Amino acid sequence: MKKILFIIILFLSCEEELGVEEFSESFTYYDYLAYGWAKIFENDLELALHYFDEALNTEVDYYNSAIVGMGWAVTYTANNLLNSETCINNSDDCTSVVDEDRNKAKCYYYRSTLTDEDLSLLNSDQILEWCDQDDVDINTLYGNIDIMNISLTDAVSYYTNACMEDENGNIEFINCFENFLFDLQVGHIYLEYISYVQSILDDSIIDQSIDDIILLFDTFYQSNSTYDIMDDKSNYDFSYDFNYKNIAATISQLYLDNGQYELSCQYAQDICDDLECSGNPLEVIDCIETNL
Repeated sequence: MKKILFIIILFLSCEEELGVEEFSESFTYYDYLAYGWAKIFENDLELALHYFDEALNTEVDYYNSAIVGMGWAVTYTANNLLNSETCINNSDDCTSVVDEDRNKAKCYYYRSTLTDEDLSLLNSDQILEWCDQDDVDINTLYGNIDIMNISLTDAVSYYTNACMEDENGNIEFINCFENFLFDLQVGHIYLEYISYVQSILDDSIIDQSIDDIILLFDTFYQSNSTYDIMDDKSNYDFSYDFNYKNIAATISQLYLDNGQYELSCQYAQDICDDLECSGNPLEVIDCIETNL
């Protein structure tokens, strides 16, 4: 097996559970999204997909943010598999299983970029069925999208306006998931990262360029240096623990794996103010592990 210094386990857990959903019959699109994201971070991925499915049964103009949530759920599944003992000890047998979930995520992420299709009354399984058709090459379709520069202005404006005050100063929805494109981009980055880790662990796969992965992370980080996944999420009393620090820590780890200590320490200093770049990589590792 090829050597890898450190496998980063993505997506930390939610600190508090959201509780029992007693009034789901009155849920709006945004309520279902809030519960779906909560279940992703509680690692209850089946229930997360259920809530995103329910979001498609509500009446809104755009369902893109719900489809992004579905993509995150299966990205999370692929990451869990990759970091399981089964995959770590039997990487050759694991590649196809992880790729199956990666392709599901690509399907959801691709469909989340479409604004001219009515996805209402569908569910996550039916969306995957479309991607499984013989005449659909999801890898090609997904690869042709410039996810890191996509705009979807109409959908973003729709969600943003839903959280604006009306003429009487009232706000119907507190959180509207208007930053779903950031979630799409981060999901895409980690799909690529999972593929990179697979290439390190599985001798049958050609190694992917670590420089390309670093560039992908860094491009997002430089443009979104204060990213926090909770910025547009629900106002319920629970907290997520995934933000720009996780991304900076990943970049730092990648540079360290690549033998570039100075750059690694530079990014580690973005998240550990008291870190001195004294030439000791163990200090950088301690900083990284604190933020992952």
